[in-house]
Amino acid sequence: MKRRYTATVLAVSLLGSQSVWAVIPVTVDASVPITTEVMPALTTLQATLAEILSTDTQIGTAIVQASDKQVSATTEASRAQREADIFGRETERLERARGSFTVADSICSESASGVAAAVGRTSRAGASLLAGGQGVSSAVVRNTVASLPVAPRQGGYRSAAMHAAYCTSSEATQYGGTDLCPGVSDLPGGDIELRSLLDGAGAVGKAPDLTFNQDQVDAGMAYMKNSARHDGGRVPGKGEIQSATGREYQGLMTQYKAIQSAAAQPQLDIVAASQANPATHDALAEALQSPSAAQYFTATASSEAQRTGVMSEREFEAFEVGRRYANTAYETDLQQMDGDNLTRELIRVQSLSNWLQLSSKNEQRQASIIAGQQLALAADAKYVPQLQELASKMSSGVSANAN
Repeated sequence: MKRRYTATVLAVSLLGSQSVWAVIPVTVDASVPITTEVMPALTTLQATLAEILSTDTQIGTAIVQASDKQVSATTEASRAQREADIFGRETERLERARGSFTVADSICSESASGVAAAVGRTSRAGASLLAGGQGVSSAVVRNTVASLPVAPRQGGYRSAAMHAAYCTSSEATQYGGTDLCPGVSDLPGGDIELRSLLDGAGAVGKAPDLTFNQDQVDAGMAYMKNSARHDGGRVPGKGEIQSATGREYQGLMTQYKAIQSAAAQPQLDIVAASQANPATHDALAEALQSPSAAQYFTATASSEAQRTGVMSEREFEAFEVGRRYANTAYETDLQQMDGDNLTRELIRVQSLSNWLQLSSKNEQRQASIIAGQQLALAADAKYVPQLQELASKMSSGVSANAN
């Protein structure tokens, strides 16, 4: 490198010797301190600043990226929460709809409440038919029930002939082989035992039947005839009834038959209520769609109901009550119900209870009617003989005075 320091010094010295001062521009082309000390330091500083800038840039980038991730995470969490809330509301609406409109497994409750009145009407109509002997297959029983009143002696003959079909083992031991007891019956005592009305005639020790087969219906009607519809006297002929005595006789017979009707009606009702009732068919078929009801039916239904798919009014009511109270499978169904379904089921149960209480009230009314007639008979037994005796004395007195 060319140095110019000497020329500069000489110029300054010459000017100084003449005492003249002047400003002469000087250009410094190089500096050892600047080159050796300042420039390296500046270079190092520049590198350091560059590193600092790079670090700051990276930190800023990291902060921005972290912020973006946080925003994304917050956005995703909000979206997930919003979707969860929407799904929850949809599920709640669907559950409310299911509880309000879904058909429950226990739909048999609906069927029972819908046909109860029809079953009752059919049963009561059957009682009036039985009173005239219709619906009885045994010719002997049918003729005995449907015939006009006969003398007590002739009525005894008819009862004895009717009993031949219901001979017991003890009777067979005494006079078995005769026309009055050919042998031990499959329905022993069917015409003389109350269980023929309550449980259905059959072998001793058999399980109760609430739906009677035809033979059990015949036995129940035979029992009704023997216990409530006695033969108190024969029907007078056309010539006899027109006399004064015939008229009096017919009047007493009419009163007697009215009392007999009341005595026989409860038995006719229970026999009719024990007959297979076609009105129960559809309701029973629908009820058996419920597993709990089908399980109870299999365990408890009478053989006649299981064979035909039709129940009597008595068994239908017992089935509706028992499949709830005495059926553990129904309790499982009940625990699975909620909302409107549970409320409706509770209403059905209460309605069934009210219906059964109404039936009890009607039976109490019948019992009150019969009790009143029994009171009338007791009054007749006490006062009629005395009145007749006094009337006879009065008639004698009047005749004596007239003479």
